[in-house]
Amino acid sequence: MKRMRKILTFILSMAMTATAFAGLTSCKKNSIKNVILLIGDGMGPNQIRMGELYKKDKLSFQTMSLATKVETRSYDNEITDSAAAATALATGTRTSNGKVGINADGEVLQTLVDIAKENGKSTGVLTTEEIYGATPMGFSGHSTSRNNSTELVRSAAENSNVNLFASYTIHNMYKDTFERNGYQEIADADLISESSAEKIFGCYNILAEAPSMSSTETELAFDRLVTEAIEYLSKDEDGFFLIAEGAHIDHGGHNNDMMYMLRELMAFDDAVQAVLDWAKSRDDTLVIVTADHETGGLKLKDGITSENMLQQSDNATYEYFTWTSTGHSSADVWCFVEGLDVDFSKYSFKSEDRIKNTDIFQIIKENL
Repeated sequence: MKRMRKILTFILSMAMTATAFAGLTSCKKNSIKNVILLIGDGMGPNQIRMGELYKKDKLSFQTMSLATKVETRSYDNEITDSAAAATALATGTRTSNGKVGINADGEVLQTLVDIAKENGKSTGVLTTEEIYGATPMGFSGHSTSRNNSTELVRSAAENSNVNLFASYTIHNMYKDTFERNGYQEIADADLISESSAEKIFGCYNILAEAPSMSSTETELAFDRLVTEAIEYLSKDEDGFFLIAEGAHIDHGGHNNDMMYMLRELMAFDDAVQAVLDWAKSRDDTLVIVTADHETGGLKLKDGITSENMLQQSDNATYEYFTWTSTGHSSADVWCFVEGLDVDFSKYSFKSEDRIKNTDIFQIIKENL
C-alpha cells in the first residue's frame, strides 16, 4: 500500500512538474509584446551583396540571429507585383497581381494590423513613398486594383484603425480623408513621439526624387521617422505592431540606377539598425526584415569587390554587374529574424533554408 502511495505521489509530482514546465514554455512563447516588420521593396540577394560591398561591412540585418530564403510568387504568376506580395505578407494569402488586401476571388482578407488590434495593440504603417502605395495599403486597405488610390486610402482611413500612418508627401485630398476619420496631422515628424492622440498621420519629405534618379536628398532620415514611430507606439502597455517600408530600393532597380538603389538601401540599413538598437536591451520584441520581391534582375560577375564594384569600361557600362530587366524577377529574397528562435522547417517547404512569403504572416500571427 505504501509502495502504491509512493508511486501515485511520484506520478502526481511528475505531472505537476510537466504542467509547470508547459506553463513556462507557453509564457516564453507568448512573451513577445512588440513586432516590427521592415520591408525593403525590391531588395533581392544581389542588392544586399552590393550594399555590403558598398558599405565595406555587413548590413545591419545581416547580423541578425536567423535567416532563410523566401519564395515570392503570387497566386497565379511566378513573378509577383508589390500589391500581391504585400497582401501575402499581411494576410497569409496569395492573391492575383494588382489586388490589395483581397484574395483572388475578391474576398476581403484579415490583415496583421487587424489581428494586432484585436489583441489590444497599437499599430503603425510607415513608408518612404506615398501612403497609397501597394505595400502600406496591403496592410491597411482593400481594393481589387492597386491603382484605385482613392478607394485604398478611404478604406484604410475608415476601417483599419491604424494608430499611425506616415509617408512621403501626398495630395491634400488624402489628408482630408484621414482628418475626416479622426486622424490628427503631425506636421513636424520630430513631434510624433510626443503626441498623445489616438490616431495620427504625417506626410514628410523623406526623400526628393530627381528625374535622373541618380541622386536623392533625404530631408527626413528614415531611421529618425522609425524611431519617432516606435517611441509613440511603445506607450501602449499592450505592445504594438509596426510595418516600415523602404520603398525606393525598388525604384533604383526599375531604373537600373545603381547609385540610387544603394543610397536608398543605406537609408533602409540605418532604419533597421535603429530598430535593432532599440530592441537589443529588450526580451519582448520580434524584429523581422525581408523584401517583397527582387527588382531589376541584378546579376553580379565573378571577381567583384568593394574596390571595383562601380568600375566602368570605355563605353560607360559597369564591368562587374548588370541589370537584366527593368521589372521584377522571380528570385528568392531573404528574411532575417531577431528576438525569437523560429523553426523554419515547420513551415511550407519543411526546410530551414526556404519558406513562402505567406509563412512570414504565420510567424508574426503566432506572436501577436
